[in-house]
Parts: sequence; C-alpha cells; structure tokens
Amino acid sequence: MANIKQHIEQQSAFKFMTDELQFASAVGRKKLMHRQFLTNPFELRMELDIQEAVCQFAEKHHNTAVMAQLIEQLCHVNDISQSVVNLIDGNVLDDIQLFEVKKFSLISDKVSKLLMDNGFDWIPFHDLTLVIDTLDPDKNRLPQFHIYSSYKPELAEIRQKIDQSTDEEEIEKLKWEESQMEDKIRTALSKRLSMKALQIQQNLDQIGYLDLLLAHAEQIRKWQLCKPTIVEDKSKTTGCCSCSAEENNNTPSEANKSSNMEGNSRFIGLFNPLVKHSTGNFQAIDIELKHEPTLITGANMSGKTVLLKTIGLAQTMCQFGFFVPAASAEIALVDDILFSIGDQQSEMNGLSSFAVEILNIDKIIKAVKEEQQILALVDELARTTNPEEGKALVSSFIQIMQQYHTDALITTHYGGLQSDCRRLRVKGLKIKNNEKNITPENINRYMDYQLVETTQDDVPMEAISIAEIFGVDEELILKAKKKLAN
Repeated sequence: MANIKQHIEQQSAFKFMTDELQFASAVGRKKLMHRQFLTNPFELRMELDIQEAVCQFAEKHHNTAVMAQLIEQLCHVNDISQSVVNLIDGNVLDDIQLFEVKKFSLISDKVSKLLMDNGFDWIPFHDLTLVIDTLDPDKNRLPQFHIYSSYKPELAEIRQKIDQSTDEEEIEKLKWEESQMEDKIRTALSKRLSMKALQIQQNLDQIGYLDLLLAHAEQIRKWQLCKPTIVEDKSKTTGCCSCSAEENNNTPSEANKSSNMEGNSRFIGLFNPLVKHSTGNFQAIDIELKHEPTLITGANMSGKTVLLKTIGLAQTMCQFGFFVPAASAEIALVDDILFSIGDQQSEMNGLSSFAVEILNIDKIIKAVKEEQQILALVDELARTTNPEEGKALVSSFIQIMQQYHTDALITTHYGGLQSDCRRLRVKGLKIKNNEKNITPENINRYMDYQLVETTQDDVPMEAISIAEIFGVDEELILKAKKKLAN
C-alpha cells in the first residue's frame, strides 16, 4: 500500500491539494506527511467527524480574535521532537532545549485554554503546568529561559559574589562553581521533565494535528469540498469493511445516513480542483462505481483520463481523511488504489510504454487475486500495441475484474470489444450545424463531459472533427473522410 508521499508523487491533483494547504507551523506539515491511508470505516468516520467539528469551529470564529490568537500561537510552534527524544532517553537538555520545551508548553497551555473556553473539546491536551512551573520558577510566564537564581539559594549567593567581587582570580573560581551548580540544576530539571516527556510529545502531536485540520478547514471552505459518507457492502460479514455492532452504535447518525445497501461509491457533482484551477472551469459529473469493471468510451479530448484521475483523487483524499471535491459523495473503502495511466510511465526508465503498462496491469491482477479490495483505474489499456492483440488484452482484463468483483474503470478507444460489462460513454462534442466559432482555445466549452449508460460496443468518432477545428492540413482531412466513407 502506497504511503501519502507516494500518492502525492503519483497524482498531480493530490499534490496540488496538499501543496495548497496553508500551515501555520512545521509540525502541521509534518503531521500531514505522517497521515495513514485509512481502511477501517469506524476510524475514518471518526476522523471525518473531527474534521467537520473543526470546520464548524473555524467558520464560527472566522476573522475573529479567537482565530487570530489561535493562529498566532500555532505560528510560534517549533518542532521540539528531538528535545523530547532526549528527555525520553534520559539525556540532559542544554539551555536552548530547555527553552524550547518551556516555550512549547506555554503555547500548548494557551491553545488548550483557547479551545476549551470556546467550547471545542474534540482535540484534548495534557496539562503541562508542572513543566511550565519547573522551567518558570519565578512564574513570569515569558517564553525565555536561563538557569534562574531562584532554583537554588546557593546559586544566588555565588552570582551575587561574582557581581560584587573585583578579584579576577576569585571571580574565575566563583564562575567555575556557578557552572558546576548550573550543570547539576540542568540534570535535575531534565530528570523531572522526563516524567512528562510523553505528554509533551502527545501535545506536540495534537498541535500539529490541529494545524493540519485548520488548514483542511480553509481548503474545504475555499473549494466547497464535501464530507463523504462511508458506505459498506452489507452482504459482506468479514474483513476490514465490516463494522462491529459496537462501532455502529458509536456512530448511529453516520451509519444510517445512506440507504446504499450495495456498498457502491456514488459521486454527485464530482470535480477536479487542479483542472478547475488551471482552466477556470470544470464540468462536474455524476457517477456510481459498482463492484464490477466499467468500460468508458468517448471521443478524443472528452475527458476520460481526467475522469479517472478525478475519481482517484476523491478516493485518495477520502481515505487520507480529507473532504472530497463533490457536491455529495458516498464512498466504499478500498485497500489500495492502483493506476495504469500513461503520464506516469516515465517513472520507469529503460522500459517501453507498453512494458510499463503491462507491468501495471499485472500488479492489479495480482492484487485482486490476493483478495485485496482495490480501485483499479486503467487508461486506454493496450493502446500502444496492434488493435487485435489490444482488444484481446482489454477483454481478458475485464473478464478477470468481473470474476473478482473489482471496482475497475477502464477507458478505451477500441470498438467491438468482446466483453459483456457495464459501459459508460462521455457525451463529447456538442456542435451545432455550421458552427464557426470553435477554436483550440475554446473547444472545452463545446465538450459535454456527462456520462451516459450505453449498450453499444462502438466508440464515438470525432477525431477528424477535432482535427478540422485545430486547422490540420485539409488534404489529410479530405483523404481521411474518403477512407471512412468507403
């Protein structure tokens, strides 16, 4: 199973969404990079519920002093993980590390109070008052640290003598004594703080989590992302896709939201933020994924590849705990998302495009035969080989996906495929007679990306029309038309 870094590298739209997140701290981005691909429905529902609560909190306090104070505190958080590790290992912290621990503990205390005072208790924090008092004996509550004289009366006396003495030899001796005493105090402080090291680390983790969720909340507001409903195949009684009765009782509202007894994924108004950002427009689509392969046909430039990437994006975002780019979404969880899309093939140097493609297909087949629940997204399978062999490979792949009831979307430009499977067609170009205003720059306005069920095994033929729109050589167009007519 790919981790989040691999998904970011594999999916440009997912990279766009993660790069766009605005973190206040380094620990927020670190938390993102440690996110897990969740396959347990109860855990994912809880994650989405927490995100929803953070969204409501952020919306309520948007542009208020509460949110400004919260963000200000998060901006001052440093990653003190190494200092905490040193405490856990029994090492003595230096003054800089002790300062880091004190500063963080003060911030943690302020963040916790801000949340609790405003009725938000979804993200609990440990009380670090003991840590603060240990590092702030004078109770000034300032983000600074040194070995205070108040730690030890003898230290105060030595420092007073140093200030009053004019004898260089005596001052040197006193400073050595001061240094020895400070080392003992650092050792005692570190030993005392080590008892709170795990709580400090857990609060640091919670701060990063809060920062991540607030970044998500802003992205949700900007793109109008939706909270997906997690659905399950009620016919299955084993495996990670089945919640226990106890789990269902814990989240009754979520469990009863959908009447989707088949456990199918359904998207209404699904869109791709990267495409929308790049072009300023994206026609949202509706689609249902069933536990079977679906063959998708459509003309060139009809958005088949983008459709696969958009579905992959939504599934990925959901299972990493994100809201998804749709008006509404019901999503069945999978163990993994496997792609075979042309623009990813350059990653494997030294192999032909067909070799890379067929290895990707083999990986998908092995996964389903190992009884993994996967989402397979395959773009123009076998397009680089001869049509006879290509059709045979596509039909055989579909049959295997049918045999294992796999959620698989396969786009193709092949017609006459010998395969009895669900078929969808992208509507494609909607050109009126004598349309004169179509150009390569505005052709997307004339494309209808809606999907329709079809029983036909042929594919739309619009390549010549598109070539004409692009002003391709007239002789080529005329000869191609004559050959089609014959």
